[in-house]
Amino acid sequence: MTTTGSGTPRPGLTVNVYRVDSKTGDRTLVKRYETKPSNVIEKTHIFPPCTCPRCR
Repeated sequence: MTTTGSGTPRPGLTVNVYRVDSKTGDRTLVKRYETKPSNVIEKTHIFPPCTCPRCR
């Protein structure tokens, strides 16, 4: 959860990218991305038709 300036919790997303050692299984954090909630409400979540050769 992230907070706005007013302290109100708003949903957010944190994505962590790790490098994993194949022998020991140890994880090393490479990069952390934190998204910010959008103030724009999408009217639809419909994806455009696929244009790949398999779907044509």
